[in-house]
Amino acid sequence: MPTIKEYAKEAKTRMKSGFWDDVKTKRQSDVETAAIQGKNTDVVFCEYREVLKRKIFDTDSKEDEELYRKVCGLLSQNSVVINPIGALADKEKMRAMSESAKQHYIFELSKKFKEMKERYYKEKELRYGK
Repeated sequence: MPTIKEYAKEAKTRMKSGFWDDVKTKRQSDVETAAIQGKNTDVVFCEYREVLKRKIFDTDSKEDEELYRKVCGLLSQNSVVINPIGALADKEKMRAMSESAKQHYIFELSKKFKEMKERYYKEKELRYGK
């Protein structure tokens, strides 16, 4: 877990790089586009808030983002996925594991799947409404 000092250093880097100016510009553009299309602009603000929270505070790895893309693919199908954990599990990785390591891996994968599923539906609701 990052320390306060590390968070401060990251915040300073964001400020120096113009991160917030870019966010403000892009957000304003998206709000204007939503207004022109007749959509609720509050949705844009909520979506930005969620994305920024995840970008700043969550230290998801590239593996987690790849897994999230797979989860999105599974959940966006028009059919029922019977065994999503089995579809997401890395079979090659599991072959080299002991039984207890496999159990731990499956448990962690199911925990991540649950979190990512909630994220998917929350983002979908923000994007398209209920």
